[in-house]
Amino acid sequence: MGTGWYTAPGVVHAPGSYLTYEPQWNADVNSVYENVCRNEVYPYDFLVENCPHDRKRDVDYVLDLMDWEKNVDPHYKKHYFRPPITASQDDRHIEKWIVYGNDYIAAQELTVMPGQTATIKGPTAYGCIIVQGYGQFGAYQAEAAGTLRYGQPSADEYFVSEQAAREGVTIVNRSACEPMVILKHFGPNHPQTPPPPGDETSDSRAR
Repeated sequence: MGTGWYTAPGVVHAPGSYLTYEPQWNADVNSVYENVCRNEVYPYDFLVENCPHDRKRDVDYVLDLMDWEKNVDPHYKKHYFRPPITASQDDRHIEKWIVYGNDYIAAQELTVMPGQTATIKGPTAYGCIIVQGYGQFGAYQAEAAGTLRYGQPSADEYFVSEQAAREGVTIVNRSACEPMVILKHFGPNHPQTPPPPGDETSDSRAR
């Protein structure tokens, strides 16, 4: 709970039993290796839909879509586990890195304490989603979504331009009791993204 993993391309994975926040680098390929889930049978096409037509029944080709070295890495946790790293903290807020250590994407968890106001600045644009609490996000009324019906609007997702991020976004938590929690996701250009654990000498800006 409250921790993360970097799942490299070609590694078999699936969502767990808890709420999962899974920012991804965009890709136009997909291969589902699980064919039975909660008594629902996935068709074979889910496995091979992006394979060339003449390789769809080629078992060796299909299995080679996986990165075997990473899938069977005996030190998988050492290489891919991502514990949270505090980026900034005061009496009003705490901000933690929760996705980092890869060349594609990064994310932070921002918590604004009950009844507090925080102005958050940063060097790059980002998207974000509010997962707990309510209040003000910049000029907008904001709140975590509860049960939404199809087509209903929500006030939980925002995009912040680079200029707005540099100037700072003021966030107000209007609850007297509940923290306001916001998940912020970045591209590969955030200069303060931490390197992978154990790789503190890396000069990569997005690891």
